[in-house]
Amino acid sequence: MSCRFRTLMPAPARAARARWGGGRFAVRCRTVLLVAAVAVLAAACRVDTAVQVAVNDDGSGVVTVVFTADADAVARVPELAEGLRLDDVRDAGWAVNGPISHSDGGVEIRAVKAYASSSQLPVVLAEVAGEGVIFSDLILEQTRSFAESAYEFSLVIDPTPPVEAFSDNALAAIFDGQPFGRPLEDLIAEAGRPRDSLGLQFSLRLLDSDGAFSATTGPDPATEGGPVLAEPEIEGSTATWRFSYGDPQVRIGASNTVQDTLAPLWLNIARAAALGFGLVVLGLAVAWLVTLVRTPKGRGRRATRRRQQRAAAREAEASRPRKRLLRLLVVDVHGVIVRPTHPLEGPLLPVIQAENPDVDADLVRDRHRKLVLGRLTPEEFWSDLGLGPIGREVETRYLSSFKLVPGLHPFLDAVAGRGLPVAAVGNQPREWGMRLRRMAQLEDSVSSWMVSGDVGAALPERPLFEATRRVMSVDLYDCLYLSSVPEFLDAAADMGMATGYFAASPEDVQETEHPLVRGFDDILRGRATGP
Repeated sequence: MSCRFRTLMPAPARAARARWGGGRFAVRCRTVLLVAAVAVLAAACRVDTAVQVAVNDDGSGVVTVVFTADADAVARVPELAEGLRLDDVRDAGWAVNGPISHSDGGVEIRAVKAYASSSQLPVVLAEVAGEGVIFSDLILEQTRSFAESAYEFSLVIDPTPPVEAFSDNALAAIFDGQPFGRPLEDLIAEAGRPRDSLGLQFSLRLLDSDGAFSATTGPDPATEGGPVLAEPEIEGSTATWRFSYGDPQVRIGASNTVQDTLAPLWLNIARAAALGFGLVVLGLAVAWLVTLVRTPKGRGRRATRRRQQRAAAREAEASRPRKRLLRLLVVDVHGVIVRPTHPLEGPLLPVIQAENPDVDADLVRDRHRKLVLGRLTPEEFWSDLGLGPIGREVETRYLSSFKLVPGLHPFLDAVAGRGLPVAAVGNQPREWGMRLRRMAQLEDSVSSWMVSGDVGAALPERPLFEATRRVMSVDLYDCLYLSSVPEFLDAAADMGMATGYFAASPEDVQETEHPLVRGFDDILRGRATGP
């Protein structure tokens, strides 16, 4: 048998070195194998070669070759244990382990190579012993159908290849055709027991599954009618054939069928779903027919639809815009009661940076946003900005920097004399709003002071307006909202409120669609104008 492993050779043999085949194995490998074979035959030694082929369901797999020589063979051919050079085998893509010496004096060499598809398997087997020497006419087919995959494997094995298959012209030149001074055929003939000396085992694992695996052994079609070997040993999805030198050429075969358990399951689920859907549709159709038969005259869908249309018409008539009644004046704290309109970028940020120049402006904006939504207390706000010990003092200085809009108190007195309540809304924490209200002396003249810290939402969101409406028990449609921020006015108008863009001075005027109110005098005189 040939394993095609590279080994040490005498100096004359090195001169004859050449490369051949897809595996690039050295010619000098054959010399040692040839000598080993003769030593085995002449001295009743034992050499076994096991070839194991594993096939996966996608056509890929692994080929493993195990070469085993007993102690007598190693004694006859010491190169088997000490002189093998396997560089060419590894260069050809084989993972080699060995030679490994056994405790009984024998030697084992193991080589493994993977293949990616069924088309590569014949090439890998040809590297084991040469193309057509032992293995030939390989067939590996896969057939797929619904919920089933079938695999067919067929291979011709010649357990008794011709001796000249392991030699070539270079070796003949080295040994003059007679490596032991006599023709090799005469030595084999005298040995008389090649079957007891050279063994070949071929194992095939065709998928690792519980499918319907089977394996057969038959004569090669070229020698139809010849002897047939015993049936292979089968365990699970693996079949093993055992041969001895001198056995006839045979064709082995194996097949396996893999059932897809998920496909039938999904098919049954789909059928059950279709049946259930059909039953639902049938039930709905029967229910519709029963309802149609039992429904009294005038109670059918058409009559019901007409009644619904008439009810919708009456509701639309009732919801037509009515005359607006001014029942509440809602003003923005920042811009209408006090200036500046945007306190964060106005006095707050400069005051904080004056005390802590290294503070990050984005951090101030983030903490201020949480503060006005009631998610931070003033103490936590000042502490986060590194002003905890003097926070209260900075807060007082900040609130004191606000300026009342000129004419505010006379305006509020005049509005109170006319019986019109005033409510204030603004983006402030509750504590700052109450302090500012007291500092501006607006406890009596402003009926409701609702800030973002009370409701957890900031202008222009609806909750501030909605909370004011509930506290004052009025409809937003009957409220007039004054602000210096166009975005706040847009949101209020979407809620149905009357709006006015408040500009305390000419430089405050911006382009807007809301009526322009030039100070408190315009309100008292009813002179609000368009943009």
